[in-house]
Amino acid sequence: MRAYAYVAFTEAGKRKSGTVIADTEAHAAAQLAEKGLFVSELNERRNRATSGLFSGQKRASLNPDLQAVFTRQMAVLLGAELPVDEALEAVRQGGHPSLDAVAARARADLMDGATLSDALRRTQAGFAPYYVASVRAGETAGNLAGVFNELADHLENQGVDKAQISTALIYPAFVAAVALLVCAILMVNVAPEIVAMYELSDQPLPSITQVVLGISNWIQANFTLLMIALACLVAFGFASGRVPAIRAQRDKLFLRLPLVGRFMRLSAAVQYLRTLALVLSSKNTVPVAIQNASEVLDVARFQQEAAQVSLAVSRGETMSQALRALTIIPPVARQLIQAGEASVRLASMTERSAVLVENGLSTERKRIAALLEPALMMLVGAMVLVIVLAVLLPIFDLQAVVAG
Repeated sequence: MRAYAYVAFTEAGKRKSGTVIADTEAHAAAQLAEKGLFVSELNERRNRATSGLFSGQKRASLNPDLQAVFTRQMAVLLGAELPVDEALEAVRQGGHPSLDAVAARARADLMDGATLSDALRRTQAGFAPYYVASVRAGETAGNLAGVFNELADHLENQGVDKAQISTALIYPAFVAAVALLVCAILMVNVAPEIVAMYELSDQPLPSITQVVLGISNWIQANFTLLMIALACLVAFGFASGRVPAIRAQRDKLFLRLPLVGRFMRLSAAVQYLRTLALVLSSKNTVPVAIQNASEVLDVARFQQEAAQVSLAVSRGETMSQALRALTIIPPVARQLIQAGEASVRLASMTERSAVLVENGLSTERKRIAALLEPALMMLVGAMVLVIVLAVLLPIFDLQAVVAG
């Protein structure tokens, strides 16, 4: 694919200029004619290293939410039949610094002769390989607007999944934080006064109070060391995601947990099947779709199984047969994909299998939330009960002594 700069006129005589992506100059002229434009100038843009203003700028990275915003904007603008360079310019003028920088760099590379897929890859903004492959397929098929629309749906669905998980954890986390704060106030302010009263009465403290006060005193005496240990634990948690060997052991542990393991498998299956359906719907071949889908998996075991799927496809197996090596894919999803192969509707049936697994993931998410909230409430309630008893029992004992 090549980039051609054009100057053309509409039927009303309005001058328009921009860049069109095509295999040949004749193909480029045909694309413009289909849009009702009369070409005045048409020149191929030679690819050269981008220089000038953008070469010295710091590369901007887009988080998943911003990638979804960028993709949706491109889908809308291209759907309105704006040329690619004008669509990028419109995004650049949106006012968000990161989006502006990415759109500006991509447009600069595009005007230098790069295709849109290559320009997006060069921005180093975090666009996944499947994203770039889908855009490249859209350029080849002449359906960039449709591809960007599907990519936007894909990214927005991923954002909804993450938001639902976070929302399910907000209430239990808030309750736990408040309970811990109340416990800390009772231990720091109330318990010492009770101890002082007991020392004056020469009465022995109840056993539960002695245990709770012992824990409180130990925490206060070793508070600095505990904070250092906590910081080290948090740092280790972040580092474990960067060291493959540690990450593999961590994932292996999580996969063995009853609820967490099943949730991880379903979540990975949804991501894999969604990406597979997206790349296939962009008119990519099955090997390309399999390769791009495997790159969204971040668990070492799943990555190894996905590599076996790619190898099986390269040996000539059908996609449904090869997917037997990937244990996260449910049998019913493979059956739908097999039906798609038989009916020449592979992309749509793969999408349907993704929806099926996603429904299972949604059910599992609700199940975890339904179990997590009462379990956490019971745990926090037990902690509060122990501390309240540790505070109240000495008071009751003192009242009994005074009354006697």
